[in-house]
Formats: sequence, structure tokens, C-alpha cells
Amino acid sequence: METYDKYRAKVSDFGTSRSIAKEQTHLTTLVQGTFGYLDLEYFRSSQFTDKSYVYSFGVVLVEPLTGQKPICPTRPQEEKSLATHFILSLQESCLFDILDARVVKEGGKEEIMAVAYLAY
Repeated sequence: METYDKYRAKVSDFGTSRSIAKEQTHLTTLVQGTFGYLDLEYFRSSQFTDKSYVYSFGVVLVEPLTGQKPICPTRPQEEKSLATHFILSLQESCLFDILDARVVKEGGKEEIMAVAYLAY
């Protein structure tokens, strides 16, 4: 099992990793990470939590569904964030309007909705 885990792809950190000395137990930094993947609560509090990872993972799931990047300067101000754009589309029952054409063509509606709700 160890060998298998050694080669398993994992998504983590989302740009928040820092190298520190072994003996160092705490590190204070400015808010950092890859914009678009970090949740707003982290920006407000500078506290990175398990919920931050859940938010980031949701963004990672939404990217291939929509074929869009986490931040899009051409969308209206309130929808520049892919996460916000995605959530509004779900709430307004127009999710399929923002999905990548290949996903709609090749994916089943139930599977697409399952991934969408997992990301939500």
C-alpha cells in the first residue's frame, strides 16, 4: 500500500505551502495563495481551515465542468469568481448554460449534476 500511495496524485495546498525549519512550529505570514482558489473567509480572517480546502477543491471540480479559469475579468463584477458564477448558475437553474460543450455532449445529466453538487 505504501508504494501505491507514493504515486497517487493528490491535490492539496492550492498555493499556500511554505518551507520552514523542522524545529519551527508556527509561522505567521500575509494572506497568500492562488487567487480564485482561496475562500473569502481566509482573506478576511487570515485563518486557513479545513473549509478552505473544501472551497478550493470545489473550484478544482468546477474548472473542467465549465472549461473556465477560477477568475474571469470579462464576466460582470459580481461573477468574476468562477465559484460565485457557478453557485449563481446552480441557484438560478441555468447550470447547463455555463458548462463546457464537451461535458454537455459527452456526459450524462445525472453524472454532471452529481459532480456539480459535489463541487457545491
